[in-house]
Amino acid sequence: MRPLMDVLLVEDDPELARLLVTELAADGHRVHPEHDGQGALAAALGGPWQVIILDVALPRLTGFEIVQQLRAAASEIPVIFLSALGDVPSRVKGLLLGGDDYLTKPFSMDELKARLRVVERQQARNRARDVPLPQGWEWKPLLREVIVEGARIPLQPREWSLLELFLRHEGEVLSKSFLLDRAWGIRFDPGTNVVDAVIYRLRHKLDRPGRPSHIETLRGRGYVFRRNA
Repeated sequence: MRPLMDVLLVEDDPELARLLVTELAADGHRVHPEHDGQGALAAALGGPWQVIILDVALPRLTGFEIVQQLRAAASEIPVIFLSALGDVPSRVKGLLLGGDDYLTKPFSMDELKARLRVVERQQARNRARDVPLPQGWEWKPLLREVIVEGARIPLQPREWSLLELFLRHEGEVLSKSFLLDRAWGIRFDPGTNVVDAVIYRLRHKLDRPGRPSHIETLRGRGYVFRRNA
């Protein structure tokens, strides 16, 4: 399955950075650590991150300077400051410069994870607004449900991941290797029909009797989703 979020972690304490990478990866996130300000800014501007966890006191460039430059470059990536500077002026400064949240050290790992879940829910709501849906469909990302012509259809995690990929690549031919990579994180052919099996379940759940399927099989090439089937 694809990671919950791609996280850029900027922390110059090696021990704390290792702990955060381990904890967040165990929760299903893909975490990229950076340890100094200039490397972090380059990574932040160059990567498709869903959230940045950002220390303030960093070598070469502070967290405040990083977020200031990000916002000046029109980057809207959510930033959670994670800093030992817990005084009110520092917290206010971080938020006014463009930070979205501010957590002070020492901190609770559970609280950090909860704040990441808030970011994830907000992004799920934004994705729901952005995805063009077939007529008569409603998208319920927090429940992992689709409502088709009034009928609530709960989806299993792999079904949800595949459907989201199809909706975001509507009209494009998606190969099995692409689907395996993006929905399962598998970069080799496992020699099974796992993709076909999940697509079969999706068709069974989503297709309406007497109407063409939204998911078309192109033999030898892959699958294509058509919103107006």
